[in-house]
Amino acid sequence: NSFVSLQEFVSWLELTDAVDALLLLKPDEPVQIVTHPQSRVVIEAGNVSVLRLTCEATAFPHPNYAWYFNDRHLLHQRCPALEITPVTKDHAGTYYCLVSNTKGSRAVSATSTVLVVKRDQNNPEEPLTLCCTDKVALLISNSDYSNDVRLKLTVNDVEILAKSLAQLGFRILAFKNLTKCEILGVTNFFCQFLKDGTYSVFYYAGHGFKHRRVDYMQPIDCDSTRSEKCVRFVDIADRIKRTPSNFNLIILDACRNTGGHHTDLPVVEPREVRKARRSSIIVYATSPYNSAVEVTGHQNGLFMEHLKRHIDGPICVHDALRRTLKDLEEHKFSHYQIPVVKYDTPHDHSLSDPILDGDVYRINSELWQPISRLPPDEAFRLPNAIVHVCYSCERDVFCNSLVVEAFREPSHPDVLVSLEALSFDGASVSKAESDSSALVVSSLQRLTAALQFSVVLRNVKTGRIECNRRFTCGYPLVSALQCST
Repeated sequence: NSFVSLQEFVSWLELTDAVDALLLLKPDEPVQIVTHPQSRVVIEAGNVSVLRLTCEATAFPHPNYAWYFNDRHLLHQRCPALEITPVTKDHAGTYYCLVSNTKGSRAVSATSTVLVVKRDQNNPEEPLTLCCTDKVALLISNSDYSNDVRLKLTVNDVEILAKSLAQLGFRILAFKNLTKCEILGVTNFFCQFLKDGTYSVFYYAGHGFKHRRVDYMQPIDCDSTRSEKCVRFVDIADRIKRTPSNFNLIILDACRNTGGHHTDLPVVEPREVRKARRSSIIVYATSPYNSAVEVTGHQNGLFMEHLKRHIDGPICVHDALRRTLKDLEEHKFSHYQIPVVKYDTPHDHSLSDPILDGDVYRINSELWQPISRLPPDEAFRLPNAIVHVCYSCERDVFCNSLVVEAFREPSHPDVLVSLEALSFDGASVSKAESDSSALVVSSLQRLTAALQFSVVLRNVKTGRIECNRRFTCGYPLVSALQCST
């Protein structure tokens, strides 16, 4: 006898857009905004300019959108994407979106401040200064080494930097525990975002060393005695600097001592001669032949502990770094770690500079969408309860590490909720802080098959199984790249 579950029937009704039937069978879902409009937009006035702001939400019944400009309702703007063309100086101001549904659930988006500027007619080719076309950051934390000391604070360092940059409008590519091949691969993917006019931040926190005058980043599966198995920092910096981006902040937060090598004789290698581009600031968290310090009891490494105080301020990067170095100079461990900063850009770029709306931002959004997408949350209805399954990035930043959590509503002291990963080929799974109702799926970049789980609700007194459901969430976050190749 074949039958379908209520959830499967509801899914079929959704595919056929049977709204009336869904209103009877599908539980209400409150409005939740998943994509907010950009916090700050700079756009040129002109007949061909288009102002685009996007607000996307999930809800059932389906959400309705109402856009507001300077607190005035824009009656004809009822879509997730607001579009205005041509753009004049009268369109400068604040915009937000009110999202609601017929069940009375509502949410308000973040406010977007729009600046409308006029290009200099005497020099129409001169680009707008202190603006960018997009902002993207690649942040790598290597900590769980198979052949070296485990680092405790690199994850915290990437987390605090990622959250600071996200507030400034950066797209965040944050990764944990990468091999050499993976470091090179994610760098190449990162560079696809670095188009004309973009700002970028590259940050590596992990083991490193200096051999034959070359700085190396150490992948998690090798030690410092095998330089040929490690990644040359200069290769990463050169790869980023070859892109047409307007500004790059490149940071190596790692030791620069000789590791397991006994000599450090210079090696001369031919370098391809390229046209020089003044676009970058390169920061070494410590000076040559010195270590990068992790202080017991501190939340961050010594360099990030001071950088985080200034990196998200409305000041130019030059000043943020100068203040960081000044603070470090006054620290009691300053004689152990002296940062080095190399400039080749004369401009006073700030990481808070506004994003200029245009083709680059829209093209990057299409590239960004698959790898930033979390699976939709699940809800399994039982006779006397609902089982919820929720997804998030680990620490809300890492795109190669997924947290899966399950809970019963209402909760019951005698009912144990357990999650189990049934299929995670290539990735790794661990319990989240000894909690049977939460799993962490790491190394998603290695996932070769769709993720599958089961959630079990068991009464610990009677042994009765209240629920045993299997579900899949496909290829989330960065594993979507594997799926598409």
